[in-house]
Amino acid sequence: MRQGIFLVVALVNALALFCVFNPWFEDWATQGTVLLVLEALFLLLIGVPVFNHHFRKGLPPRQKLAASLDSVMSFLLGWV
Repeated sequence: MRQGIFLVVALVNALALFCVFNPWFEDWATQGTVLLVLEALFLLLIGVPVFNHHFRKGLPPRQKLAASLDSVMSFLLGWV
């Protein structure tokens, strides 16, 4: 299930980047930019506190990053 959510997010990001950088979709360029900025803020607001929590526990860097991404994906799964 998490891979499916990741695939959907990756496709939405690819579509947003296509709309931002393609001159044929000038009307959708601002909407794609807003989507990417909001997504980055959303991931930072969830991922950074979790990363800091695991940093205090003394986990290795790869496990800290994996736990942060796992928390973000779990949160997104709750919204679907």
